[in-house]
Amino acid sequence: MIRLPDPVGPPISLWLVNLDAPSSEAGLHSLDALSASERARAGRFHHAHDARWYVARHNALRLLLAAETHMHPKDVHFIEGEHGKPFLNLDTLLHFNMSHAKGWALIGISTEAAIGVDIERPHPMADWSALAQRCLSAAEWEDLMALPPGQQLSAFLQCWTRKEACLKALGSGLTIEPGTFDAGIEAALREVSIDSAHDKHLSSVVSVDLPMDALAAVAWMQPASGL
Repeated sequence: MIRLPDPVGPPISLWLVNLDAPSSEAGLHSLDALSASERARAGRFHHAHDARWYVARHNALRLLLAAETHMHPKDVHFIEGEHGKPFLNLDTLLHFNMSHAKGWALIGISTEAAIGVDIERPHPMADWSALAQRCLSAAEWEDLMALPPGQQLSAFLQCWTRKEACLKALGSGLTIEPGTFDAGIEAALREVSIDSAHDKHLSSVVSVDLPMDALAAVAWMQPASGL
């Protein structure tokens, strides 16, 4: 596991995990620490590499959370929020989030703010512009179209990771349309205002530099008093 530089903001540790690391590395490919539901989920994958990646990233998450809570990885238990976001089944202010893409996982942990992370591996997309028009705000679409054609797909994927990270920090899933808020196509830190059905939320998001061919972002929620 690779510890990435901390982003500017509240205390957040970011970890990049190679899910194809040798089986001896930190027991990432062992089933011993996983819950019964995690083992069952691993057994339902059709492809062996998908099962291996699932086991490795869930072990990595357990190892990191166990270190933070001074527990054994097997004793780390999760509950799900209303929209599927996992939380620790403990009376703790520890927040975490995980994302994965083709053999890699990104894990974020914070003691102060609800966070979200997202990672994407670039890949050919036949009609990505139609998807971008549906997912981007009008301002983001205008900024995207102003770029040279050869840079547009990468910029769209960067923007997508930023939107996903914001929604995961909020814990709303895709109940909020990604095109209804501006996360930006740039890599820089930005404050993001998100309107839900009953409230307005403020988060911050920044893109994350990775030592491999991938795009990533981390977002964290701002206190309600900051609105």
